[in-house]
Amino acid sequence: MRDRVVVTGVGAVSALGNDPRSQWKALLRGASGVAPLHDLAENLTLHDDADRPLAAGRVRGIDPREWITDRKAARAMRLHTHMAFAATGQALAAAALDRDTIDADATGITLGVTMIDYDIADLELAARRSMDGTGGFDVDRFCGSGWRSISPMVSIVMLNNATLCQIAMQYGLHGPNASFSPFGEAGGQAIGAALRMLQEGEAEVMLAGGVSPRLNLSALQRILYLGIVATTTDPAAVSCRPFDRDRTGTVPGEGAAMLVLETLTHAKARGAHILAEVLGHGAALGAPDREPYPPRRAIERSFAAALDDAAVTPDRLACVYADAPGLPSGDSIEATAISAVLGTHAGTVPVTSTKGATGHPLAAALPLQSVFAVHTLTEHYVPPVANLLNPELDSDLDLVRGDPRQVQNGDTVACLAAGFQGQSECVVFGAYEAKVA
Repeated sequence: MRDRVVVTGVGAVSALGNDPRSQWKALLRGASGVAPLHDLAENLTLHDDADRPLAAGRVRGIDPREWITDRKAARAMRLHTHMAFAATGQALAAAALDRDTIDADATGITLGVTMIDYDIADLELAARRSMDGTGGFDVDRFCGSGWRSISPMVSIVMLNNATLCQIAMQYGLHGPNASFSPFGEAGGQAIGAALRMLQEGEAEVMLAGGVSPRLNLSALQRILYLGIVATTTDPAAVSCRPFDRDRTGTVPGEGAAMLVLETLTHAKARGAHILAEVLGHGAALGAPDREPYPPRRAIERSFAAALDDAAVTPDRLACVYADAPGLPSGDSIEATAISAVLGTHAGTVPVTSTKGATGHPLAAALPLQSVFAVHTLTEHYVPPVANLLNPELDSDLDLVRGDPRQVQNGDTVACLAAGFQGQSECVVFGAYEAKVA
């Protein structure tokens, strides 16, 4: 018989704040951490005459010395790794675990990581030393000596599993591990994989979460290329408007979130404070070349599969955290898919989304929602959808707007996430007390 899996610690950083509690309070207020995007990681200034006005949810004030013991390694790390360490340190502290109390062989880590990009500074010196007499780029000079000006650390910090490895090394983790990429589906895959590893007895404790990249020129270009960025960003704080009739797109968001998951047997044996239970996971893949993004059937299948895996019927849901990044067509498609799965309960199960407050943290999206879902189960409130003023006319969902909603019914929460290539993920959490004999 599979062991049950519980959550004993959470940690998160986002544009709303650098710890779960401050973010939760801001979310309940309907606040937004999205602000005008004036500069990037390369210290590039974005001018007002850019192709379009830009906004983003930035993470600021992370001090790596607070979380990373290897000072030399910390200096070589990028912001995304600093964010992941902060979320991990918070989650382990909340779970009353540290390097001295962790069973290294029975503890693993799974992490969703968005694609890591070069900064201009990584290549600038090499480019300068490869110039010819006219100021042009000389390939022969670059191949002969210019390339030597590229730090060997660049290739290491850009690996998608580098952050996972750094965390595992600091805490001495020897258990199962896996990294997933690149977009909104990655964090859900990380949590789903950790759930299965624990259920199958491969580990007793798993760190599971996700991290976005820091916003640099390459990352910004990629999200602009996808054609999903809001075209109306004045004022910036209301740029992202999930489920609103006036939405024009999403905005990038930096962030990281981590959950400490344990088998119930292990958590009880060490006297851990249990926050919630992970009840189920579902995943599906659509056909983006034949269906509009996001594929409705993929969302329906992942949502239904997660409920089935959790043995939960829609009437037990206290709320749904929708992916809803504010896309003109995407939010409508997702609303229809959620409604189809909820059936007759579509008008009674509260539905919310957090991207209007945080921006879209890509691989960190579902783990961050999961942290908020745990708060919903422990504090019995559902946060409102930030910036939702004019709800979708053709949606029969009970969208939470204005003020936070106190949970009236249900003891489970579903969290949805979608990638940009047709993937869909769903994780179902439950109130632990609801299943205590």
